[in-house]
Amino acid sequence: MISLKTSPYVLVACAVFSFVILFSLGPDRSATRWAIPKTSFTSTTTNSKLPPPNYKSASFNRLQPDTTSEIGRASNATLGFEKVYVLGLEERYDKRDAIALAASLTGFHVDFYDSVRGEDVQDKAKPPVCTVIEHNLASVLIFEDDADWDIRLTGQMVDLAKGVRQLSGVSFTDRQHSPYGDDWDVIWPGHCGEVLPKNDDRRYLIENDETVAPKQHQKSIKALKDFPEGTRMVHRAGAPLCSFAYAVSYRGAQKILMALAVKGGSSLAIDNALAYLCRDGYLDLQCYSVEPQLMHHHRPAGSVNKDSDIRGGDSKEVREKGSTETIVLSARLNMEPLIKGTDDWVKQW
Repeated sequence: MISLKTSPYVLVACAVFSFVILFSLGPDRSATRWAIPKTSFTSTTTNSKLPPPNYKSASFNRLQPDTTSEIGRASNATLGFEKVYVLGLEERYDKRDAIALAASLTGFHVDFYDSVRGEDVQDKAKPPVCTVIEHNLASVLIFEDDADWDIRLTGQMVDLAKGVRQLSGVSFTDRQHSPYGDDWDVIWPGHCGEVLPKNDDRRYLIENDETVAPKQHQKSIKALKDFPEGTRMVHRAGAPLCSFAYAVSYRGAQKILMALAVKGGSSLAIDNALAYLCRDGYLDLQCYSVEPQLMHHHRPAGSVNKDSDIRGGDSKEVREKGSTETIVLSARLNMEPLIKGTDDWVKQW
């Protein structure tokens, strides 16, 4: 038998040759520094070297709150309610586009509910409260189509849920159908003024809240005038003015329809009628409010005639800069940085 003995020099030569072949067949090293890593996009700051993916908002990673815990559900895609409705005229696509975009950029989804002009009220109008009963909805949050809010709204709603729970005697950990607890009829996060209720001095205070506007920029400030800056308060509703945003539970809708539709006798606008029902405690209506409010009426740049679908007008006045009372980081004024994923916020104060 003839044995073959391989020279060590041959083995070394083969090894070097194999390495050269594998290196030449490997990935193009010149392209490696530009390749997008297989890991998911995790940064939306101005220092990010990667663009956000096109299937989600550039601000997505800023908006990943706890949406599954008992109270954290108040920051989910419907802010803890079964539906979020935006109330407005069908033909005002400018308003619908703006509020739909603002909601998408700040972490929640809205559906639209058609309102009608004053001259058509008796023939065509059906208040959204009716829909709660007709469609067996556990709760709805109703916005006006010119409402605005802080870009940190989802976190604010969690604080509001804690306040409503404490005031209604529901612990933060008790399992309830709603993150706000199951013993409320109306929650009023968007108004233009409020008074403290009579015969109920319970308060839930949120202190050192950087989303609270300075007191000098809070119009109609009453309850909070003697409290430190950065304080927000949840309390039983006294008689809120305006209805920029309010929530109604199924039980609350039953009581409201009983008062305004079946019993009747009120010719007031829905916001005024509802405020008086809350003030008087009709059918033990459980109403809660927050000061300063979380939503307010936005006044956009441009013709002031577009501010209201009720009053209209033929003014030639043009507003150079949009604004919203009591809102520090307005969603309406910060849509561009939210779209781009930057920190170039428009801060009102």
